[in-house]
Amino acid sequence: MKLDFIPHNEKIIEEMLNTIGVNTIDDLFQDIPDDIKIKKLNLSSGLSEPDLLRYLKSLSLQNKVYSYSFLGAGCYYHYIPSIVDFVISRPEFYSSYTPYQAEASQGYLQAIYEYQTIISKVTHMDIANASMYDGSTALAEAAIMATIITGKNKVILLEGIHPEYIEVVKTYCWGQEIDHKIIKENQLKNEITEDIAAVLFQSPNFFGDIENIEDMVRIIRDRSQKCLIIQVMTDPTCLGILKPPGELDIDIYVAEGQAFGISPSFGGPGLGVFTAKQKYLRKMPGRLIGKTKELYGEKTGFILTLQVREQHIRREKASSNICTNQALCSLAALIYLLSLGKTGLKEIAVQNFQKAHYLKSELIKLSGYEILNKKPTYNEFMLKCPNIEALINECKKKDLLPPLKMSKYYPKLDDVALVCVTECNSQKSIEKFIDAAKNAIENY
Repeated sequence: MKLDFIPHNEKIIEEMLNTIGVNTIDDLFQDIPDDIKIKKLNLSSGLSEPDLLRYLKSLSLQNKVYSYSFLGAGCYYHYIPSIVDFVISRPEFYSSYTPYQAEASQGYLQAIYEYQTIISKVTHMDIANASMYDGSTALAEAAIMATIITGKNKVILLEGIHPEYIEVVKTYCWGQEIDHKIIKENQLKNEITEDIAAVLFQSPNFFGDIENIEDMVRIIRDRSQKCLIIQVMTDPTCLGILKPPGELDIDIYVAEGQAFGISPSFGGPGLGVFTAKQKYLRKMPGRLIGKTKELYGEKTGFILTLQVREQHIRREKASSNICTNQALCSLAALIYLLSLGKTGLKEIAVQNFQKAHYLKSELIKLSGYEILNKKPTYNEFMLKCPNIEALINECKKKDLLPPLKMSKYYPKLDDVALVCVTECNSQKSIEKFIDAAKNAIENY
């Protein structure tokens, strides 16, 4: 059986073109040069629904799904409780979008409010907004926010921030005419002046190192009381064992929330966690949901308390052009954190830490392998290999998703792998990885 889909007939098309004031559909694309237009698509005729489903299934079978992963670098395989997908798949949540007619969306407003609350509790930060696109754009918005607060036009980025996040920050800074500089940690003392709006750093950083944040904060505060301190994380499950940013005098804390119950999929979507100190509340990008009561009654309700996008307020007062929040992803993070209870995040963090350090301790026993990290690490570390291509091939033979080749971002780090281990890695998978590392020496 074929189901015809005819969006408009010739009469309707002609009426639309006349209304617009053009003669043909091609006239709508006159700004595109003819030499780059595809003249004709080589498409087969339409399929029946059963045939189409079979064809799509055959395409999906071409995907390679590994049994275990040792790849992190900003997108992580963590266990997702079944309740997460069950809740976010309910139609009242799954089909909802950012609440433009806000007060008519009480259910979703409450969900977002509860998300803000739980993120504030996990991070010990005063305020969390209603989420942003992802970790990279959250960091870029934080940099812009710092320049608005301080009236300064320069930001410093410490080496160790995810390279893709750095590129996003640079793009935002270019558009806002903000000066930026990337420096090493040991240069920090000499670079902090009263002209700096903010210092941006990542911990645990892209190399896996856990930074000494207390020392970093002290150095910055000693040299400038106005400079804001912005921390970013790519895997905030580490907050189960590491000191939260709210206890470390961080001004703005952002993170990629994908690790909180969101599938890696094909690299997205993500979730931009954004928090700040109370005094910076009115400069935060995005939206903030509040809780209130009836004017003449006791019923509780939820409301869009703050929104700094120019769509809602005068353009000259707007501090962000962020268009939406990741409502479904923030709901997934909320359900994930609630399902873990009071001790679950700590248990996950401990497993990540212990399993990664067990693998480190075993790999250094192998000839030719070296752990390059000189600082403590969480669930990622840099491994110098005799032959990284051999290690990658051996991992694939054992149905393991290989670690990241660091030379992709840092060409000088040849034969260096960024290895990630989470609670999803079983003892058996870790032993398989060790065997793959051994075979990489013997067979190549």
